[in-house]
This record gives sequence, C-alpha cells and structure tokens, in this order.
Amino acid sequence: MSNSIPFISDQQVSEALDYRSVAAVLDEAFASLAAAGAAVHRRQRTDCRHLRLSTMGAVWADRGVGGVKVYPTVRGQFSFSILLFDLASNRPLALLDGNELTRLRTAAITTLVASKAAAQRPRKLALFGTGLQGRAQADALCGWFGFEEIALVDPAGDAAWGQALAVRTGSRVAFTTAEAAVRDADIVVTATRSSTPVFDGAWLAPGAFVSAIGTSTPKGRELDDATMDRAGRIIVEWKPQSLEEAGEVVLWPGQSANSPFIDLPQLYAGEAPWRPAGPAITVFKSVGIGLADVAVAQLAVSRILHAGAQP
Repeated sequence: MSNSIPFISDQQVSEALDYRSVAAVLDEAFASLAAAGAAVHRRQRTDCRHLRLSTMGAVWADRGVGGVKVYPTVRGQFSFSILLFDLASNRPLALLDGNELTRLRTAAITTLVASKAAAQRPRKLALFGTGLQGRAQADALCGWFGFEEIALVDPAGDAAWGQALAVRTGSRVAFTTAEAAVRDADIVVTATRSSTPVFDGAWLAPGAFVSAIGTSTPKGRELDDATMDRAGRIIVEWKPQSLEEAGEVVLWPGQSANSPFIDLPQLYAGEAPWRPAGPAITVFKSVGIGLADVAVAQLAVSRILHAGAQP
C-alpha cells in the first residue's frame, strides 16, 4: 500500500462540488466556530522584493481535521494549494489544488450570508466585475434567488456570457453604468480588482445588501465612505482578521468604537438577528478566512476519496 499523500486536482473539485453543498458546509463550519468547535489560523504574508508567500488555515475540531492553504503572489497572480490533515490519526489526508476551491467558497459565502441577511425575495442584482469570480458570484446567487433583473458593470464584459446568463436564469440581463446598476438593486456584489471605490454609496436603495469580495488587502477598497457611513450593519467573517485586512474598514475615516461591525461567529451565536429591523443597508465584507478553505477541502476529500473515487 502506498504511503503517498493523495492529490486532488482542481478538475476533481469542480466535478465533485457545487455551490449549495459548499454553502452548507460553510454554514456548519461557522456554527462550529461560534461554539468553539473550530479555530482560525489567521493569514500570514511574507514579502521579498516583488514576491509574496501567504498562508492561512484552521483547526475544525468538530470534524477532526485541520489544514493550511499556501499561495504565492507573482505579478499579481495567485496559485493556491491546500494541505488537509486527519487530526485523529495525525496524518495528512490529501493535498488539494486550491484554485477551484477558492472560487467556489468565495461565491458560496456571499450566497450563504445573503440568504440569511438580505431581502428574502430580492428582485434585482447588480454585479461589478464579470471575470472568473464575478461569474461565480452570479452563478451561486442565481442558484439560490430568482432575480427579475441582473445589471452587469464591466468595461471588458463579454456580451455573449451575459446573454447566456439571461437564457440560463430567465432574468433580464444587461451591461450598464454603475449608477443604473446600483439604483433600486436589492443585492450589490463587487468582484473587481479595483483599489478604489466602484460606485457612489448615495445611489444605494434603503435595505440593500452589499457584498464586497474583490480585495483582501488594507490598501484597496471597492466601497466608498458613503456606503460605509450609510450601513446599519457591517458583517465580516471574523473580526480579528477582517478588521485589519479589509481596506473598506482600514481606509474608512468614519469608523469608530460605535461602528456597526459584527462577525459571523457573533451572528451564529445568536448575539444579534441576521436581518435588521427596518430598511437598513447591510454590508458584507469578505476577505476570506482559512476555516472556509479547510471546511470545503474536507467536503471535497469526503466526496472524492472516501466515496471511492481515485485521485
């Protein structure tokens, strides 16, 4: 019997997982984090000249697994790998490509939080950025909500993809301006590489849900001061990491001790309701945490290896 660590490719992850199953395992993982059944290994970054190496991970004691995601940043591009351990036997379970897993979990967490905190029957989605992650966000959200209208903002957008999205979802889909997209939108998602705000928060409708997922560094922000100032609630994944990494937070001059920050462990612990009373704007700022990667890696391993599939 071979003692080598099984390897799971991006293609295997893509074939084995879907947004709903990923959202479900994230739901379980954050519930564990709220009940001290999981712990986060916060992101660490090491820079040398123009190169960077980052690591992040978690221990999910309730599932008996732990792991770390490692990725270099070279010329602005990432390459993700995840090493998952069985903590009962104290042995590696698998080494996984992490690119597809990252795409899935980033889109699924927006959908998970929106399903709990956004309007229950959103009519209009505004999406900024239609690259790899933007398309994932659209697919995940449209798999959960039935939008009447989807407004896309991307100067380099692919009209054919927009038309295919309309056929697939039955929604009215069109590329438009930032203002036209945000006006009357129930859910606004920013999935860009922009380091400066991509729309004016004054355009947001009362009760809008805004998810900003495009950047995870303190030097860039997709949301402006008006959006942050108007927010009745600002949800982050995990305060110890998010409040230091999110440019929307770090660069916001209006933040104070009374700013309405709340993280997912607090919400899962029942310290506040998911939906605020009244038409308050809700901002969800995601920077990605290692628990999400470990949880989805565990799901992939259970489906691919434990089900008898060969890596």
